[in-house]
Amino acid sequence: MGFTRSVLAITAASQLMFAQDKHAIAGVWRGQSSCEQKESACREETVVYRLSPLQDKPGSFSASADKIVDGKAVNMGTLEFRYVEDQHALVCEYAQGVWRLSVDGEKIEETLTRPDGSLFRRVALRKEH
Repeated sequence: MGFTRSVLAITAASQLMFAQDKHAIAGVWRGQSSCEQKESACREETVVYRLSPLQDKPGSFSASADKIVDGKAVNMGTLEFRYVEDQHALVCEYAQGVWRLSVDGEKIEETLTRPDGSLFRRVALRKEH
């Protein structure tokens, strides 16, 4: 009985922490995206991300990303991220590599690592209020 209670308490605490993190992560984030591989088609960009929890997939977020071109938002697409609680990070693995968003309060540091393990892009975001 004690073990079951402990597991339930840990599960409840984990759900509460995710609920708090989910609220802190959701919203609009703006910042700069920089290229780590200068000899590529990559360009430095001002970016805006809209992060929202997926209601049908607990522990997952949708991230819609825009780049700002001539003062106008141009949508680059939407990706699905899973939240890694013990790392306070959002992770998306897809054909171009792994996006990793490390969440630290009002800021996010993001990287895109290619399938060959090379670092391709860094992004620094701040939450808008």
